[in-house]
Amino acid sequence: MNIEETIFKRQSCRTYSQTPLDEETIEEIKTFIKQAKPLNKNIKWDYDLVTSNEVKSLLRWDAPHYLLLFSEEKENYKENIGFIFQQLDLYLQSRNIGSCWLGMVSPNSNYKNKNPQQKFIITISFGKPATTTHRKIEEFNRKKLEEITDTADEKLKPAQYAPSATNSQPWYFTHNNDGTYNIYRKNFGFIKKRTIGKWNPIDIGITLAHLYITNKETFNFHIEENPSEKKGYTYEGTFEL
Repeated sequence: MNIEETIFKRQSCRTYSQTPLDEETIEEIKTFIKQAKPLNKNIKWDYDLVTSNEVKSLLRWDAPHYLLLFSEEKENYKENIGFIFQQLDLYLQSRNIGSCWLGMVSPNSNYKNKNPQQKFIITISFGKPATTTHRKIEEFNRKKLEEITDTADEKLKPAQYAPSATNSQPWYFTHNNDGTYNIYRKNFGFIKKRTIGKWNPIDIGITLAHLYITNKETFNFHIEENPSEKKGYTYEGTFEL
């Protein structure tokens, strides 16, 4: 299965075989990360591949491998991390390797940060799945296309199937007269803002990655100086497909 097809079949994996992946596969994963496209090439970012001995978790399960993701703090740095590593998430699942974004897992006291100048952002688990990594498209619990955009544009369908924190799906798209699109992030109330709100910018990068994967030759992202405002939402950027 190719990466583009995986968008419509992927599902987060929370049950793993504890047998580690072989070294050749790990090296291939590292090569893919190195070649992944950033949303903002001016942001420095990094990752570290660790085991469960170096993370603390509120979950009742663990995985053989974890990626700790780091970044310098610049405009759209969380979106950039989501964009880069959702490409990896799709790559892994296209190879029947389970993966999952984890907001509740972070480095523990055993972890020795190799790059303390950068901020820890989020974790991804991965490994051989104990269950299937794929599902049928009708099994997705997602908002209808017309609920996330001002015009039900089939080009935006890949964004509809992106994962997000607690399936909050915080994105909304509008069409501009020049053929570009704006993407906005929903403003949640005080409680959600303090919980899933800190991960929702990552979700924006994740859904943009789906649009990039399906439009590699034409996708282009930038930030307008004076964008149109949308009530209840925060402007995140403008892109071409």
